[in-house]
Amino acid sequence: MGRKLSEKQKKALLVTGITAAVYISLKYILPLVIPFLLAYWTALLIRPISRRLHKRLYLKEGIWASLCVAVLFAGLLAGLYFLGKLLVEELALAARRLPVYMKYLWGWLDQLCCRCDDTLGFARGTSMEFLYTQCGNILGSIQEKAGVYVMDNSMGILRWIIQTGAVLAVISIGSVLMITSMDRIRRYRNVSVFRQEITAITGCLSRIGKAFFRTQLLIMALTCVLCGTGLYLLGNSYAVLLGVLIGLLDALPVFGTGTVLIPWALLSLLLGNWPYAIGLTVIYALCYFLREVMEAKLMGGHMGIPPLEMLMSIYIGLLLFGVAGFILGPFAFMVIKELVEMYGGKGVRVS
Repeated sequence: MGRKLSEKQKKALLVTGITAAVYISLKYILPLVIPFLLAYWTALLIRPISRRLHKRLYLKEGIWASLCVAVLFAGLLAGLYFLGKLLVEELALAARRLPVYMKYLWGWLDQLCCRCDDTLGFARGTSMEFLYTQCGNILGSIQEKAGVYVMDNSMGILRWIIQTGAVLAVISIGSVLMITSMDRIRRYRNVSVFRQEITAITGCLSRIGKAFFRTQLLIMALTCVLCGTGLYLLGNSYAVLLGVLIGLLDALPVFGTGTVLIPWALLSLLLGNWPYAIGLTVIYALCYFLREVMEAKLMGGHMGIPPLEMLMSIYIGLLLFGVAGFILGPFAFMVIKELVEMYGGKGVRVS
């Protein structure tokens, strides 16, 4: 019979075991069940509407659930289509104006190269000829590599499209099935031996989901307003449209306002438009600090996590899980906290 462990040792073992279990679950099990979690959240969103329609119009709830899911996905696809169409139109407009921009850019580069030739004692046109040669080599290399890249990754892209379609199909069909089986799922949860753990984890999921989407919508709206106002003050003719697009891009995990504003500011700087470059840099800085401060404060406030712990959980989550750690970090923190309090309160004996 081994000697009994002290309370500190029990607590340390408990926290270590729960942390390891949560990490393994999020790292290896969660990717397998993500479509079903999305289906469950979709079912929770749609079920009140389908149930109300079922009671009033007396058709089967599954029929109303299918119609509601179809309307939801059709609305999302329509929104993506119109945004994509708007973006393509703006890109086409920019492409039509590209010769003017290129003429202005090459004129500026010609003046710069002439100054370099005079300063270094070269013959006029030496720097410009070198620049033309290097640009031609770079463009040729890009074209060659682009063709090879497309050929090598065409099957991968096709596979990704098929997988995305399969995931969307699983989410749509699964949400309908979960709506019709919601009562049975809840009865199973209530009689399950793991009902406390399931309740704790689903509670964390619910709080994080609500806090995340509420925070992202608010930050996205403020970013759209901030970018649109800033671009309007800079005299941009497409301030509203660009503000909305940059705000939507900022909500995506990998991208952000810097994806657009930083290259734009550098290009303006190269073209000699210092006030415009400074204005874009100020807009980017404001958007960056807006997101950094509000994410930690708003999400932490809605989920009951203090801002410092929220920031730490996001940072550690990003290191452990990559971009997904922005959500998984706070979720892991909350699950570990809930389970430690649950098992720690029971006076778990380890001997």
